Amino acid sequence: MEIRIGTVDEVRREGCRVVDVDGRSVGVISVGEEFYAVSDRCPHMGASMCTGSLSGTFVASAPHEYVYGRDERVLRCPWHGWEFDLETGRSLLEPHRSGLRTYRVTQADGHVVLHT
Repeated sequence: MEIRIGTVDEVRREGCRVVDVDGRSVGVISVGEEFYAVSDRCPHMGASMCTGSLSGTFVASAPHEYVYGRDERVLRCPWHGWEFDLETGRSLLEPHRSGLRTYRVTQADGHVVLHT
């Protein structure tokens, strides 16, 4: 199923738009030229992920070296700081146990389209 979320400009301006998909809240998030969609409820205690923040994290590097990366690709829960990879939905702390459902998003005729 395809759902038109709004125009590209509208969704970019808002940063995150929450839509209802068969009773589930889905957050469509704008990052630069790209759009991502994830379940809007944190699996920990149900906070709205769209009210959280986008950041990066430290990535694998040499011993005693700290390298910051994945800028604006880490979504942080506003209540308890749980972090999720925006592209895969996986938890950064427990990637095999917890995560957010992800959805495919495209652009067509100047609109953002969510595929469920």
